Amino acid sequence: MDIRDRILAATGAIKADSIFTGGLIVNVNTKEILDRDIAVKDGYIVGIGDVSCLKGDGTRVIDVGGRYISPGLIDGHVHFESSMVTLSQFSVPALEHGTTSVVIDPHEIANVLGRKGIELVLDESASLPLNAFIAISSCVPATAFETAGAAISADDIDSLIDNENVVGLGEMMDYPGVLAGDESKLSMIRAALKDRLVVDGHCPAISGEQLWGYMAAGISTDHESIEYEEALEKLRLGMKLMIREGSAAKSLDRFLPRLIGEGVSLENVFFVTDDKHPSDLMKGYMDVIVRRAIEMGLPPMDAICMASINTAKHYHLDNVVGSISIGRKADLIVLDDLDTFSIDSVYAAGKPVDGFIPSYEYPDAVFNTLQFSQVIESDLQLKAGPDSDHRVSVIKVLPDLILTEKETANLHSDSNGVLLPDLDNDILSVAVIERHGRSGNIGLGFIKGIGIKNGAIGQSIGHDSHNVVVTGDNHSDMALCANTIREMNGGICVVSDGKVEGKLEFP
Repeated sequence: MDIRDRILAATGAIKADSIFTGGLIVNVNTKEILDRDIAVKDGYIVGIGDVSCLKGDGTRVIDVGGRYISPGLIDGHVHFESSMVTLSQFSVPALEHGTTSVVIDPHEIANVLGRKGIELVLDESASLPLNAFIAISSCVPATAFETAGAAISADDIDSLIDNENVVGLGEMMDYPGVLAGDESKLSMIRAALKDRLVVDGHCPAISGEQLWGYMAAGISTDHESIEYEEALEKLRLGMKLMIREGSAAKSLDRFLPRLIGEGVSLENVFFVTDDKHPSDLMKGYMDVIVRRAIEMGLPPMDAICMASINTAKHYHLDNVVGSISIGRKADLIVLDDLDTFSIDSVYAAGKPVDGFIPSYEYPDAVFNTLQFSQVIESDLQLKAGPDSDHRVSVIKVLPDLILTEKETANLHSDSNGVLLPDLDNDILSVAVIERHGRSGNIGLGFIKGIGIKNGAIGQSIGHDSHNVVVTGDNHSDMALCANTIREMNGGICVVSDGKVEGKLEFP
């Protein structure tokens, strides 16, 4: 909608497409509940109050019957790929649950397809009623220890940054590189800051001078704080605090009650999920976080602000989304009840989201990204001296955290010198198979905390480089698992006693 047309619509020269009447507006600008009508033209709000002068013969009147009208919710940081569906399919439950905008770091697609993958996400997002804003992935590959399918350079960022849906540089995970003055990372940061875009952070467990140095680079958020004191230090120093409540990692219980109890201002705090698994997404999205925040004692208005205007302000999007304001998109949630955030209906750009059917078609290149050779049992075995005990390092998985711990354990080898898992202590074999056709490497080790017996599980989802990860209590089932994933061209597989018990294809 052109600016001239907005002016004409707001002054009544052009009549509104629709008017929402009988509603109580949740005004996050002034933190008031206002009894006002809302006029919408071409997806944008052009009138609030007595909008009768904007009503024409073709104007649709939507009477919300005294219900509350909240701005659409925003997820401030998400890798939508963790939902294991396309962005188009992701948008359907997101919209139904009141999330009308997301800030995506397409880090997982970028690690497989590089700049072309990010361009694909931008192209797909243009076809959706969901507002999908992009933070360009900054750490592809994520580390020097893995082999990714592609790399994102400062030149790639320069080529992407002018897109109107690009809002910043995605989480700068390589904080050691930033502190060491790695020119490749600093050039990316400069490119974003030059265009007055934000640079999001990722800096678990750093504080003091290291945190000062990291922030001095212009990095303005973090979602990786482990302890409350760490989060509060970052907030006090001027970082925006993302409270993460996703499927893989959760911090709402640890942070929000103390922030409320200690009377800390929440203007620079907003909610994110980071990762949202499919079963969780079907139950709800940002609305679930808002409800839980209210249950913890946060006033509904503040909870809504932390899932809307606070996020929009950080990404300089508050002139487009995040509030029910003149000139903003008409992304509206009609609520039966404010205290329970009970959703009656959702509108994206003034249109009901019910019945949206994705139709985006994907290019052939995305369907053929597993390029590793068939594996055999011996490829997945670590060997030492025969019939003896050996001290090994073990990766310990921690529930509800994406961090792991290092342990050591004594493992026994068989007559052929193959180190064997220790089921009594829940220690399994694990393998990471390079899937991009670059090195052909297979990384081998041991892992604790998975808790399976009599088989193996595997998947082509492996943050951050997305090589194939297989773990199990025997190497034969592990090999079958890996080869099945290869045949499926990606997915999840479960094997037991030499038989594929279940598989889910992700081509």
